[in-house]
Parts: sequence; structure tokens; C-alpha cells
Amino acid sequence: MNGSIVSWLLLAISTISIFSDIARASASAQCLSIDQRSLLLELRRNLIFNASESSKLVQWDQSADSWSSVTCEDGLVVGLDLSDESISGGIDGSSSLFKLEFLRSLNLAFNDFNFTAIPSGLANLSRLENLNLSDAWFAGQIPAELSRLRKLRTLDLTYLYYLKHEKPSLRSLIGDLGELRELYLDEVDVSAEGSEWFEALSSSVPKLEVLSMSHCFMSGPIDASLMSLANLSVIQLDGNNLSTTVPSFLANFSSLKTLRLSDCGLRGEFPQKVFQVQTLQTLDLSHNYLLQFSLPDFPEDNSLETLDVSFTNILGRIPDSIGNLRKLSRLDLVDCNLSGLIPSSMKNLSELTYLDLCCNNLTGSVPPFGALRNLTQITLSDNALTGHITSVGWEDLLNLEILDMQNNALEGDVPPTLFTLPRLENILLSNNGFNGQLIIYPNVSSYQLSKLDLNSNILQGSVPASIFELQGLSYLSLSYNNFSGSMNIDMLQGLGNLTLLDLSYSGLSIDATASASAAASSFPEFVWLSLASCQLRILPQFLANQSKLFTLDLSHNHLQGEIPRWIWTLEQLQILNLSVNFFEELETATHNVTSALSIVDLHSNMLQGNMPPLPLSTRYLDLSSNNITSVIPDNIGYHLLSNTSFFSLSKNNFHGSIPKSFCLGDYFGVLDLSHNHLKGTIPDCLMMVSPGVLNLRNNQLSGNIPQNIPATCNLRTFDISENLLQGQIPLSLANCTSLEIMNIGDNQIEGTFPCHFQAISSLCVLVLRSNKLHGEIRCQHSPNTWQMLQIVDVSSNNFNGTLPPQYLTTWEAMKANVDINRVQYPFLHSTRLFYQDTVTVTVKGLKVELVKILIIFTSIDFSCNNFEGPVPDTLGALKGLHFLNLSSNAFSGPLHSSLGHLQQLESLDLSWNDLNGTIPPRLSDLTFLSFLNLSYNKLEGSIPAVKQFLTFSASSFEGNAGLCGFQLGINCSGPLGGNQSCKNPLEKTRSIATNGVEEAGCAPTQSDTDDHGDNDDSEKWFYMGISLGFVVGFWIFCGPLALIKSWRFAYYRFWDKVLFSC
Repeated sequence: MNGSIVSWLLLAISTISIFSDIARASASAQCLSIDQRSLLLELRRNLIFNASESSKLVQWDQSADSWSSVTCEDGLVVGLDLSDESISGGIDGSSSLFKLEFLRSLNLAFNDFNFTAIPSGLANLSRLENLNLSDAWFAGQIPAELSRLRKLRTLDLTYLYYLKHEKPSLRSLIGDLGELRELYLDEVDVSAEGSEWFEALSSSVPKLEVLSMSHCFMSGPIDASLMSLANLSVIQLDGNNLSTTVPSFLANFSSLKTLRLSDCGLRGEFPQKVFQVQTLQTLDLSHNYLLQFSLPDFPEDNSLETLDVSFTNILGRIPDSIGNLRKLSRLDLVDCNLSGLIPSSMKNLSELTYLDLCCNNLTGSVPPFGALRNLTQITLSDNALTGHITSVGWEDLLNLEILDMQNNALEGDVPPTLFTLPRLENILLSNNGFNGQLIIYPNVSSYQLSKLDLNSNILQGSVPASIFELQGLSYLSLSYNNFSGSMNIDMLQGLGNLTLLDLSYSGLSIDATASASAAASSFPEFVWLSLASCQLRILPQFLANQSKLFTLDLSHNHLQGEIPRWIWTLEQLQILNLSVNFFEELETATHNVTSALSIVDLHSNMLQGNMPPLPLSTRYLDLSSNNITSVIPDNIGYHLLSNTSFFSLSKNNFHGSIPKSFCLGDYFGVLDLSHNHLKGTIPDCLMMVSPGVLNLRNNQLSGNIPQNIPATCNLRTFDISENLLQGQIPLSLANCTSLEIMNIGDNQIEGTFPCHFQAISSLCVLVLRSNKLHGEIRCQHSPNTWQMLQIVDVSSNNFNGTLPPQYLTTWEAMKANVDINRVQYPFLHSTRLFYQDTVTVTVKGLKVELVKILIIFTSIDFSCNNFEGPVPDTLGALKGLHFLNLSSNAFSGPLHSSLGHLQQLESLDLSWNDLNGTIPPRLSDLTFLSFLNLSYNKLEGSIPAVKQFLTFSASSFEGNAGLCGFQLGINCSGPLGGNQSCKNPLEKTRSIATNGVEEAGCAPTQSDTDDHGDNDDSEKWFYMGISLGFVVGFWIFCGPLALIKSWRFAYYRFWDKVLFSC
């Protein structure tokens, strides 16, 4: 009985409540009294708003029964929501808004109040509980009058970027807001120190539950007074310069649901206890680069839904317990220094929608993701993942929108199932080792795929025709693969949304002959089109109508004839690359070129005649390696922009002098006029302009090097080699403290060694070869001299004296395991273009031009001088040295065994000196040594007959009267060690070259006599040793590459990056 009465009462109460709500809702539609309506209509008249975009104000009318966005009780307006109403201008102080004295909730967010101040009249609304002015473009100081709104429970001033509260203090704003529950001040300039604003909060708003003050220009530390706000459930302090450690007391907030501390300059160890807060749903510590921690063992009852610790320093691996986070929907672990495998337990994260593990050191295979059916994004790029991805369970990921696995070592087939996923928009698998045939099932035109990037793989076979059915494609890159076969340019007509197409170096042969029925308008409107190395023989005609084209790359093809006039009239075209073709001339271009061309690369064609007109907006122009025969126009400087970054006329037939108008530019990144027939002097003003790279190599320039080089010199590369320059090296050249390449070789420069170059700490390459320099190298030693030096060549001069051993000890770049970048000069950084310096060196007795000066190339050449005394034993510390040439000097004394420490040495030439003693056995341990010349010295004893020495011929040792061994065919078994067998020593002679530089020459005093002591057994073992050494060495090095696919792929990748990357 009692139970039924209670049930009846509950039903009655519920019914009354429901009808009360209905009545109230009805009242709110029709409850407005006449005076309240009048106030609202007056407000509407005074507000400036766009009626076409308004959905609320536009409906207000005196005769209306309902007032959109208005809430009332008992005929009084208690709530007003005018958010996103396209209101502009300001609110006058006399506005009727401030007469709505019964307002408890006011929302003016997402309007444009045009940087006006927050009206102080809001203080009249004393009953206000909720105030939202977010993103409404108010500006200036927060009015102190807001502190009189003592009933406020929610205050939202977020995203008012020009709003600030500097004076008197934060306490003055919130000091009387004791009822405040939620405070949102994101992007407001508070400019307060940690102790100030934390104490103001803790003493003023004890009931606070939500604290959101991101990007408020506040500093740390996080004060313990925050603990008094025991009800906090949301703490968002992103983007403040807290610069502090994370206090462990954050784990004591029993109701904490959200903790966001990204980009706060946090450091030290993050307290593990915070991960264990059972109520915590969102944790964001991202972009705190000095913060470190290990991911904990997550308990099964964890409530985490979002975990973002990107760009922090995680110690170790992803724990298997990550699978216990069954409520997790977003996992962000980008660039955290993670290692190890991706745990298979992640298959338990059934709520996961977003997964980003990019830019770590994760290894192993990609685990099955088929059970994670809510996933919309998977990003595993820039790791070291291996294996196949065909068994991941793609067919179950029907909600997947983005798949990014770029820059790994994945292999095998690209799963055809990917192309059947109905919502997949992006497939990014570039820079891997996928090596199968690309298979795309037919009839896929209805799917959403927008971006397909498979570049830099090893995909083979033909490109499936069904790829051209993907009508939603806007981005397609198949470049740098091993595809075969051909395709007709007409195939592109079905891809109407395509804006970027890159088939460069894909292996495809493209027939650009469009069918007669193919109208230019039927092709996609490209923004980026790259068809380099596609066997093109004619220019695709539809290009003439590509009005939106921004980048066009047709380099490395077989295009010939004229470069057409229309190519200069494409108004949006900014990047044009037609290099490495067979173009012979430019169709007469108008001087008023309408194109916005910024980068023009026409190098390595067959252009001839006079220099073509220059596009006025060009910042990069490369006409090198053509057959242009003319003088450089005197007014050329007037046609170049003041910020021209690259200008090259190298390897043509330009003659005449260097125009002084080059000096009109404020800055040249690169000016390369090398390998021409230019005469005259180097303009003094050119050194005043001080480009980053000045290359005048291999011309017929004469006179002196300009002397007045300013202290503001920006030169990084200075190459004036192979000219007819005279005089001395100017002292002011030391002002170029950023120099990396200094090449003055092959001129007629006089004077002594340029000790003033010691001020240039960045110097990587120093070439003084073949000049008339003389004297001893006696510079004041500094412990930091030339730490970056990796190539030094002072050969063929008249230097003399001993070689100071202490100079070599500071050359850090020639020591093993030193991280020195490749010598290259970047310019136009947004394009990732680099100027590749070149230098000629003597390697293994031959002159070789290095097109790229790599970190791995180190060389010392002091040959053809008059150096004397011992070979410095400090050379043995240069364990990264590859080439050493001290030949044709007067070095004496024994060979130091320290040379056996040069484990990277490939070439050693000590010929034509006065070295004596025996050959150190440790030299046989130089396993990379492929060239050795010890001839014409006074060495004696037996030649080592092991390892590398088995491969050297008699020419490496001849002219040493006391040497013996099977390499010379001289038996060392005699009592005198073979000395008695060498009866016809050769004398060292010298001749003076025409430029006064001593050059070594070796001439015998009499004809060599035949060796009558040939030993058949020695020859047999010699050739057997060569064969055996080759076979063993080949299989030790190449065997793993041939048998282990991952090793082989890693090896290919390494050399691709070393030799071909910019």
C-alpha cells in the first residue's frame, strides 16, 4: 500500500514537472511584456548586422509571437544569445542592452565588434551568471567594472587577441567573483607571474571548476596555492612560458578530467602519478621538448580518452599495457624518441579514432589494426618499420580517411584493398621499399580518394588503367619508381580534379601526342605538373592553356627545337624546369614577359646565339651548360631583382668582361660565371655586394684580387681558380668569416702562406694549388683553427721548412665519427634548393672534379713543394682522412707507424722524398687502401706481403735501393735483406715549371735492367692472394646485401641520401 502511494506521488511529481517545463517553454516563446519587447526592438535598431547572414535578429518583429535566441521568465528577458549574428561595429554605452536588468545569460560570441572596448555598461547587468564574449573582436583593457558582476558563474573572453588585462592585476578582475565556476581567458594578454596569478585564483574563486588560460603570456612556476581549488576538473594552461618542472600535487585533484600543458617550456621528469588519476580523460603535454618520462603501466580502469605527448622525450618503448586504455579515442606520440615495436595489444583500443606515431624510431612490422574499426587516421611515417602490410586487416577499416606510412622501410605489395575503402581520402606511402606491381581494382570511380603518394619506392610493372578512374584524385605522385611501359597523355582527361601530378623518374614513357579529338579544355587544370625523365619528345600542347599552372618540370627528356613563346605567357607559372633537354633556341619572346616566373632552369640544353631576354621577376636563373656565345650585357644588373638568389651562366662561351652592373643588386645568393672566356679584372664593387657564392673559375681573368673587402662580407664560397690572377692574397679576405670554400688555385698569386685565414673558423675547403706562394708555414697556433677543414691543397708551390705537427691536431672534420654536414649552400629555403660546390683534387695520381663535396671526402695534398724534416706523427690522429699526398718534397726520417691508424685511408702518396727505414707493418692494416706510392725514397728492408700489400705493383716501391720483396721480384732471403740485389737506383730530379712552381719529375740514371731473379712461386702466390682477397672481401661486404633484403634496402637508401639528396 505504502509502496503504491509512493509510486503515485513520484508519477504525479514527474507529470507536474513535465507540464511545468512545457508551460515555461511556451511562455518563453510568448512571455515578453511590452516594455521588454520595446527594449529588444530598440537593441535591434541600434545594432549593425548583416541581415542576409543573420538567423536570429532578422526574425525579431513587434508582431512576432516568438523571439529567436531570447529566453524569458514571467515576461522578463533572462537569456539572450546573439552569437554568430554578423554583428559589426560597437555597442553604445546607452544601448538598451544594459536596461535588460534581469539578464542572467548573455552570449555575444563570434561577432565582429571591430576592436572596440568591452562596454562597461555590462556592469549594470548585476544578475548576470553567464557572460560569453569569445571571438567577438573586442580589444583594449578589460573593464574593471566587470568585477561587479558578483553572481557570475561562467566568464568566457577567449580568442580576444587584442584584449589585455595588465593593470592593476588579475585579482582586480576576479577578486569579487566568488561564485565563479568556469573561467575562460584563452589568448587574453594577462602578463602575470606564477605566484601572482595562482594566488589571485586560489584566494578569489574557491569554487572554480574550469580554468582555461591558454596563451595568456603568463610565467611559472605552477604554485602550490593552486591546490586550494579542490573542485578543479579542467586545467588548460597551454602556450604559457611556465619554464618549470611539473609538480606532483597535480595528481591530488580528485575530479580532474582535463589537463592541458602543451608548449609551456616544461622540463625535468613528469610525475608518473598523474597518469594514474582515475578521472583523467584528456592529457596533453605536447611540445615540451625538455620534458622526459616513461610511459607507465596503465591500469585497466583508466579513463583516458585523449593522450597527446608529442614532441616530448619518452624514455623507452610503448608499453603493452597501452591496450588497457579501452576508452582511448586519440593517441598522439609524434617525435617522442620512442623505440621498439608497436605493441600488438593496441588491437584492444576499440574506441580509437586517431593514431599518430610519426617521427620516432619504431621498428618491426605494422601490427593488425582490423579490430580498430573506428579509426579515421593512421600516421606511422618517419620510423624504421619493416615488412609487408598486406595482413593488417584493411578491409575492416571502413571509416579510415588518412593513411600515412611515408619514410619507412616497408616492402612487398601495396594492398589493393586500400583502394576499396569507401572513406579513404589520403594514401601516403612514399619513400619505402614497396616492390610489387601496383594493383587497383576496376570500377573504383565512386570512392573518395583525393591524394595518392607512392613516390620513391621500387614499384614495377605497368601502371593500372584503373588509376585513371579515381575521379576524386587531386594529388598523384608515382615518381622515382621502376614502372615500365608507356601511357598516352590522353589518359589524364578523366581526372578532372587533379591539380598535382608527378610522374618524374617513374620509369614510364609518356606519349604527349594527344588525339585529334582531345580538346585542351578536357585536361585537368594543373597547379603542379612534373614529368621529368618520362621520355617526352614533344611538348604537350594542352599546356598552352594551363592558366593555373604554378610549377612545370619537363627536365631530363628528349625535347628539342624551340622553347615556345606561350611558355612565358602563363600568368601563374612561377617554377619552370626544362633542363637537360635538346632545346636549341627560344622562340622570340616579348621583352614585356607577363609571366610571374620566379625559378627558371634551362641548364644542359643546346641553346645558342645571344643571351635570351630575362624574365623580370626571376629569382633563380640557370643557363649553364649551353652553347650561348655572346658578351654578358652591360645592363644585366638592371634586369635582376635586388634579391636574386641564383644566377648562373657557367659552362657557356661568354666572352668580354664582367659587367659592373652586377653590383646593383643588394644581394646575390649565388653568382656563377665559371668556365667561360671572360677577361679583364674582377670588379672591386662585386666584392662589396658580397654574394653567398662567387664562382669565377676557369676564365681568363687577370689583375689582382680586389683588396677592399668589407667587414660585412657574406661569402660562403669563393672560387677564382684557373685564371691569370696575380698579386697577393688580400688581408681583408679574412673579413669573410663565413667562408666554407676558398679556392685560389691555378693562378699566379705570390706571397707567403695566408695565416690571416685562421680567423675563418668555418673553412671546409682550402685550395692554394699551383701558384707562386713561398716560405715556411709559421702561423700562430690556435686550438680552434680550422676545425671544419676537410680538404686542403697547397701543392705545386714553393713552400719550405718543416710541417708544424700541432697544426694538424685541430682539424676535427678529418677525425673519425665527427658530424660535419656536406658542404653546400642553401638558398630559396622554401624550395629546398642547394648550390653544389665543386673542387678539383688529385686522387690516386689523377685529377678528379668532385661535383659534391661530401662529409665522407677528406683530403690533404702538400705535394710538389720543398717541405723537409719528418712526416708529422700527428697525422695519425686524422682517422677520417681518405687521401694523403706528400709526394715530391724533401721529407726525411722514418715512416711513423701512426699512419697505420688512418683506417679510412684510400690513397697514400709519399713518393719522391728522402724517407728512410723500413715500411711499418701496421700499414698493411689499412683495409681501404687502394693506391700506394712509396717510390723514390731511401726505404729498406722487406715489403709486407700480407693483406692490402698483396695488391700493389712494383711501381709503388721502385726507386728504393734497399727494398726487397716479391712485388719487386727481389728475394729478401739474403744475409743483407736484399740490399745487394738493387744495383740501379733511380735519382730524384726536379724541373722548374713556367710559372715558377717546382714540379716533381722522376728520371732514371740508366736503363732499368731486367730482373733475373723472378720467382715463379712468388708470382703464383701474389696472383692467388689478389684473387683470394677479392673473393673474401666481396662476400664479407656484399654477401649480407645479397641475402638479406632489409640490409640491401637500407644500403640503397643510405647512398641515395648521401649522393643524390639535396
